[in-house]
Formats: sequence, structure tokens, C-alpha cells
Amino acid sequence: MEKTILIVHGDKGGVGKSTLAALCVDYCIEQFGACAVVEGDAKIDDVARRFGGTLGVDGYLVDLARADASEDAAVRLFEELEHANAAHVVINTPASASSTIDAQADLIVPSAHELGYQVVVAWLVGAGEDSARLAGESSLCAAADRKVAVINDHYGVAATSIWGRHVARTAWLDTGGTEAHLPDLTERVAEIVRESTGRPSLLAAPASGLPVITRTVIKRWVHAAWDGPCAEIFGGRRDD
Repeated sequence: MEKTILIVHGDKGGVGKSTLAALCVDYCIEQFGACAVVEGDAKIDDVARRFGGTLGVDGYLVDLARADASEDAAVRLFEELEHANAAHVVINTPASASSTIDAQADLIVPSAHELGYQVVVAWLVGAGEDSARLAGESSLCAAADRKVAVINDHYGVAATSIWGRHVARTAWLDTGGTEAHLPDLTERVAEIVRESTGRPSLLAAPASGLPVITRTVIKRWVHAAWDGPCAEIFGGRRDD
């Protein structure tokens, strides 16, 4: 398995980046035993906070939200990554990341290669047309070794329909990009997952104290995500 830096992207906030990032960290722990997570929003450090104290997870907070200091942010990011020397890194980007990390794509990708990493970008596709358009304009997506468009099923047919007919999707596939779906949860269960800490998959265990029907829903959701976007991102099916 190659060393991987996963950049969970999507430019806009609220498209499911933190959810996908948490599932990917959980997947890495399950498959590889360890993961580093970089939280790119100093004000909303939800993914790093979720995994604080989790065995096998090293968390880093690097402010990637300042367009006026994007090069400084990239330098700080790679200072942390070089020190961490983790085999797998998940970076949860802030809203409007196109003006920060995208602006430094020509610095980020070669630096990652120098450290022996492949760069994978997971682009969260939301319901609006801007989400599809920005995917086609992302310099980081263009420069990455692999790119996966992750359609958030929370938005139902809207996300699938807009992305499916958009010119950006055609270009994405023509340039080697792939696709996957982030499965949806009912709001009742999604709220339980959001308010929890640690690995989402552990909520499916009896020790979580949740009702069996809720545990079953979460287990099915986690495994669908692991076998879908997580496997697509990290290049293999989940080991049962």
C-alpha cells in the first residue's frame, strides 16, 4: 500500500467533507492500524477533536483557511507532515479552500511526492451546480495523482442529477477521475454520529449503549462508506 495523503475537498462548507474525513480516518485505523489527521479549519476542528486521544491517530491543526497566507499554511502543513512521517494522512479542508490550498497546488503536490506520498483528492459533490463547476476548476484536483468525485447521497437525486449532466463530470472522467457515493443517514442517526467522539464504526458495537436498531443502521452505513468511497480512495476493498 502506497503512502497516501488524502485531501478531502469541495470548497463549500456543509457538503459532507468532515463526515467523509471521519469515515476515512476510521477506515485507515481498521485497515492499516494508524492514521494522521490534519484539521484545516482552526475555528471548526470537528474531525481532529473527534479523534482526540484515539489509539493510532495523530492529530494536527493547521490553519488552511487564510487566503492571504496560503503559502505559509502550505509550509506549516509540510513541516507537520515531515515530522509525523505517517503512512496515511487525511486532510480535512476548510470552506473556500480553492483560495488557499488550491492556490498552492504546484507546491503541495511536488512536496508530497518528495516525502514519498501519492496525493488523492476526494471532491465532495453537493446539490448545487457550483459544486460541480468548482470541481472542474480545482488546480489541486488537476495536479493530484488520483481524484475521486464523491456524490453525497444526503442531497438525493439533486446531487446525482446535476453532477451527472454537468460538463465538469465529463472532463473529470476523461482525465482519469473516478466516482463514488457517500451514503446517507436519517437525521436522527446522523445527529447521534455527529455528537459522538472517536471512531464512527464503534457506535455499531453493543458497548456503545445504543439500541440494536440504531447500531444496525450505523454498521450498514459505515460499511457502505468503507466499501464505497473509502475503498475507492485508498485503492482496495475492505478486509472482512
